[in-house]
Amino acid sequence: MIKYLYITLGLISLALGLIGIVTPGLPTTPFILLTGILFAKSSPRLHQKLLDNRLTGKYINRVNEGFSLKGIAISIGMMWFMICLTVFFAFKNNITMQYLMISLGVIGTVAQIIVLRKKKKKQKAMISENALAEKIDKNLKISE
Repeated sequence: MIKYLYITLGLISLALGLIGIVTPGLPTTPFILLTGILFAKSSPRLHQKLLDNRLTGKYINRVNEGFSLKGIAISIGMMWFMICLTVFFAFKNNITMQYLMISLGVIGTVAQIIVLRKKKKKQKAMISENALAEKIDKNLKISE
């Protein structure tokens, strides 16, 4: 039952993400990433289709590969620019909302640094696994 709930939520998230490609103000990447998580938990076949798709695959692969330091700095800078606009213009008379927006900005900054950094360790581990597999194959061929 939970599998079908994840698939349904994933399809809704996918629809919102695809609409976000052509609609200004509606984000695309968060919805596509959410779809990837929901499909990974519910249907490996749908998750693989999402990764292989030319539209959605690029969003997921970009996050999986990680961003450069320059990319992270630009992303965080744009986020803080929008937060400052919101705090000083939209919530200029509401101190509680100003503190809330700044707190969310700090949380978002930490999350971006953690999630978007380059993934070097995983690549090294994959290279090590491949090298190990090749050595095992060579040893098996020698012993035959």
